[in-house]
Amino acid sequence: MTLPGKLRSIATGSPQRILLITAMIILWPTLALSDVSISGQWRADLGHNVIIVMDVLADNHWASQTVQDNKVVAEMAGTYDQKKANDTSGSIIFTPVKSKVSQHHGAATADADRYRLENNGEILRLVTGKNEEMLFRKQPFATQ
Repeated sequence: MTLPGKLRSIATGSPQRILLITAMIILWPTLALSDVSISGQWRADLGHNVIIVMDVLADNHWASQTVQDNKVVAEMAGTYDQKKANDTSGSIIFTPVKSKVSQHHGAATADADRYRLENNGEILRLVTGKNEEMLFRKQPFATQ
């Protein structure tokens, strides 16, 4: 089998060049990861017996559950796109891929928020496009 010119030159290149290209291929997915400072398990108490628990992963995925009066009214999961303004703030777009919501909650849609980390990353303040503010507190990971 004959390789095209560029591939042939790469394949027959120096061992250092081959290692560099292999490392780039392996590490490429990690370049797309978001800032780990917003990753974690978060909980917001919105009042009126409504809480939101949310898992934000460093691989650009998230999942949340909204509970009202001890009943789950929304479960969502999807991806997010984060744009940092500085070390503690920026914007984030949550795009649901899967959702199960009550009729009262309404359909799941992409949500563009501004965020700010406070108290050494223990508080995540989200401000929605409608200027609604939600205060999430980082939760400890389960030990079992």
